Amino acid sequence: MESNIMVSVLCTAYNHEEFIKDAIEGVISQKTDFKYELIIHDDASTDGTAKIIEEYAEKYPGVIRTIFQAENQYQRCNIYKTFLFPSIHGKYVAFCEGDDYWTDPGKLQAQVDVLEDNEQYSMCMHNAVKLNYETGAESLLDTFPQEGIYSQEAQVMAGLGTDFPAFASYVIRASLLEGMPGFFLASKVMDYPLRQYFANCGGVYYLKKPMSVYRVSTPQSYMKKAAENQLFYNNYTVEMIRFFEKFNHYTLGAFSSILKCKIISDYFGFCLSIPETEGLEKAMEMGLDASRVKECYQCLSPKHLDSSILELCRKTEHMFIYGTGRLAPICKAQMEAAGIKAEGFVVSDGQMKADMEDGSHVYYLSGVLKMYRNPGFVLAVQPINAVAVEGVLKKNNIGNYCMPYTVGKEKD
Repeated sequence: MESNIMVSVLCTAYNHEEFIKDAIEGVISQKTDFKYELIIHDDASTDGTAKIIEEYAEKYPGVIRTIFQAENQYQRCNIYKTFLFPSIHGKYVAFCEGDDYWTDPGKLQAQVDVLEDNEQYSMCMHNAVKLNYETGAESLLDTFPQEGIYSQEAQVMAGLGTDFPAFASYVIRASLLEGMPGFFLASKVMDYPLRQYFANCGGVYYLKKPMSVYRVSTPQSYMKKAAENQLFYNNYTVEMIRFFEKFNHYTLGAFSSILKCKIISDYFGFCLSIPETEGLEKAMEMGLDASRVKECYQCLSPKHLDSSILELCRKTEHMFIYGTGRLAPICKAQMEAAGIKAEGFVVSDGQMKADMEDGSHVYYLSGVLKMYRNPGFVLAVQPINAVAVEGVLKKNNIGNYCMPYTVGKEKD
């Protein structure tokens, strides 16, 4: 490593012509008492992204280094592991993907000060603004309620069905990358696994001040691809199942109850995104738990109706399906096949929603509570999200609900 560089900032870009200037400007505007570098990897963009990067690199030759690919590498390897991590010179590593950006010129200095003053800390992150590219809506992530160190269990929970810390907020100790097991970089999604590795290495300090913007629903974003492409989402669930099963083993089962809930959620996701015959074959090929896959398919069958729904039906005349994701229309079809009418779908107040889904109205929870005195809610969400929804219902003193979409021991 070059001793005069304190921080290597890593930026990945692909067809980010609309956003890359914001990402670069946010980095080069940093005010620090140390030297930093910006390494930008362009993955063979087909728009004007590479040209913009070249212009900035020519203007800031002492700060910006570039890696340009002639052919797209995304499906071939982990770009960070293969190209970016081997290129760093800094004592610390920071991140800013090409469609995100930093908003505070004092961000790097504040985070480096925390890490320099506390050798037992492995990482520092901060609050961020979430910006929806499609709607323009902004909100604070507020992953944690206040500034400070949070337990590793809290780090494991953060991002499982909740808003996770923004990747552009991470600053990590570069020296710790050398001992990182390969499975932490085996998935295309890297922010969550990376944070768990560093949380296992030392304290992770959280700054309450928002100092970056995390754009969601951008055209090239991973989660948008996962939402729109069944095969892409299915492959994502395979990667996540493999990661969480290995991470559970790596941490000696310390967070087993939490991780099992996440793992079964991803098994449901796997089954929801591939036909049963094909899914069973792929599960065997990929080394997934075939018995777990079969249980999930059985639970999702149009002819299946969980007994908890029947029990809830006896307690109320007004049944609602909580959620509008992949499980919601399956739940509706199962209830209709059993002759049970759902009044509509429900989402938590403040969430984005359409007026109609699958031919039924979509309501906010507060609206349903105003209309009916004793409504019942079938949580048509994956297990890891059901925990958060259950919290919302309990906060509103609602006891009439059931969580039918889980299998095996997690159902007890």
